[in-house]
Amino acid sequence: MDIAQLVQKAKRGNDEAFEQLISSVRHKLYRTAYSYVRNEQDALDIYQETIYKAYTSLKKLKKPESFQSWIIKILVFKSIDFIRKESRHFSTGDEELFVELISKESTDYIDQSMDLSEAFKFLDPKYKTIILLRYYHDLSIKEIANMMNYPEGTVKSYLSRAQKQLRPILKEGYFYE
Repeated sequence: MDIAQLVQKAKRGNDEAFEQLISSVRHKLYRTAYSYVRNEQDALDIYQETIYKAYTSLKKLKKPESFQSWIIKILVFKSIDFIRKESRHFSTGDEELFVELISKESTDYIDQSMDLSEAFKFLDPKYKTIILLRYYHDLSIKEIANMMNYPEGTVKSYLSRAQKQLRPILKEGYFYE
């Protein structure tokens, strides 16, 4: 069954359809939350808050086919709100996660892990969000712009700036257009 049909069923109160929708994005939601807060319990809290918000707001979703980007947007904003409230800073203790998020193929795993960990330590949070949405969630520039309520030019600019910040630290081959 496709996403749009599941969303329509879930909007009509079918909890099983909603569970199927969540199971299709569960892993990405948790990993994205974890990449922001770097703590298992906090990531689970954000994940649960996101699911609750999605469940209670599902009737407001106008384009059923955009469910995945809609729920990711909720998660990103919940994560950012959590960080602001807790006055936490991004840390990069788990290099393996970031290698998986950005690198499609790993040739020299240990070097890439260290490079990526070091790079994310200094990356501006707004650029980190754009990088995660673009390369981990495979969203287009237009989808990111819609999700973040930015003009497309701003997303392109942020993406370019993030790549420029990362390029001196990272080896060739991380970013694919």
